[in-house]
Amino acid sequence: MSEQAATDTESDICPTCGQPRTRAGIEQFLARLGITEEMVNNLKAQFKDVDIDEYLQTARDYMKNTGNKASSYAKENPGKVAAGVAALALGAGLIYAAVSRGDKA
Repeated sequence: MSEQAATDTESDICPTCGQPRTRAGIEQFLARLGITEEMVNNLKAQFKDVDIDEYLQTARDYMKNTGNKASSYAKENPGKVAAGVAALALGAGLIYAAVSRGDKA
């Protein structure tokens, strides 16, 4: 590889994160999934007038409130939470045992 080609390749990669600086990699990936440039352009047009920050803030508020509700429920109902965790552990153990037997058969 020539020095110029190596320099061009290195400049296409972000030295901080190692990700490509161009969007070609993403576009190639989307093309492999069957997503055309026309589909991407349609999606961009639909989101042109959408206030993404508002939606993100709503999602953050929802997650914060949900986390607080779950924490409050756990404090008020420790027995139910412990029973739920035990049921999950039992279920996981049964699934693991079934999968392990399936591998040996």
